Amino acid sequence: MMNLNATMKKLQRAILTTGLVIKIGTSQFYSPEQERMITMWILSTPTLQNGRNGWRMRGYEILRSASAVEAVKCLAEIWEQTKGWKNE
Repeated sequence: MMNLNATMKKLQRAILTTGLVIKIGTSQFYSPEQERMITMWILSTPTLQNGRNGWRMRGYEILRSASAVEAVKCLAEIWEQTKGWKNE
């Protein structure tokens, strides 16, 4: 089986060459139904957002999923869309 974490990191680095920053975060919680810890994968990108205190950088959530495969697919789609971009 291929290592999904390594694949995520490779896609993240490839996307970064286009100038787009994608952060990969995780959080965990305990599922009583499954009697185990569940890892959630969170893909986000920093964006400028206007709030009560004016404009500031905030993470814009692209995906939140318990599936590492889904996170890899999402990163692969982003790479397909951005790989022609010029980083200036």
